[in-house]
Amino acid sequence: MNLSYHLKEVESVLTVRSRGNGYSKYLPEDYVGSGKSKLKFLNLRVPQIREVRKKGFSFSKEESEKLWKIWDYVWMKSEIYEALLCASHFANSRPLEEVVQNRKLLLRWVKRVDNWALSDEMSCLYAKLFEADPSAMMPFFEKWNISRNPWEARQSVVGLMFYSRFRKRYPAFSLMSRFISNLMDHDHFYVQKGVGWAIRECWNVYPEKTMKIIEKHVREIPPAGWTAATEKLPKDLKAELMKKRKSPTSSSRNS
Repeated sequence: MNLSYHLKEVESVLTVRSRGNGYSKYLPEDYVGSGKSKLKFLNLRVPQIREVRKKGFSFSKEESEKLWKIWDYVWMKSEIYEALLCASHFANSRPLEEVVQNRKLLLRWVKRVDNWALSDEMSCLYAKLFEADPSAMMPFFEKWNISRNPWEARQSVVGLMFYSRFRKRYPAFSLMSRFISNLMDHDHFYVQKGVGWAIRECWNVYPEKTMKIIEKHVREIPPAGWTAATEKLPKDLKAELMKKRKSPTSSSRNS
């Protein structure tokens, strides 16, 4: 199996599709990578990328084991954002049994994440893996929660549930609370966003307990995460919390 050939095929098909794509409102590199990603962006939109994968490649009808090897190679070797997104879309489209079987492979994918779109794709996968076998995934989440790599730190909170509505079983509140608290003062914008997102999803499952976290850390919840963290709260309660957040005399220690 010529993996490099398949990589070139994926990149070539995506590159051809990117020519004259007809979009000019914004560039995905700015929107997704904030201009800081090291990947090359072809400026294709997600529907276009899904369209390319739906049409298929020369290897699309291979057995699942070969498909995983090919897309793993694409993820690990390509420098094109859209190629990595194709690989993540493939992984997220597979049955849970296959995702679990390829856990070791998927756990190394986090090292190539450097933008929020790929981060979210991986969070979806890691949430599936955590739900399927929490004990096997716990060491990785513990490591990510204290990692200096901000994209690993983000996984430790967003990847626990991703979206609570997709989960049949939930992480313990004590675990979510601990991981969220550990990152409350993180200075990376997308970790801050992740903290807010995790608080919101935690509130969906444990509203009363999560409310106590919000009240206790009303001034510490990072700015980039505040909107998401309070998204589901009643307007009057949000207004009250915002007053406390802005008050110079308000302190999490006094809450």
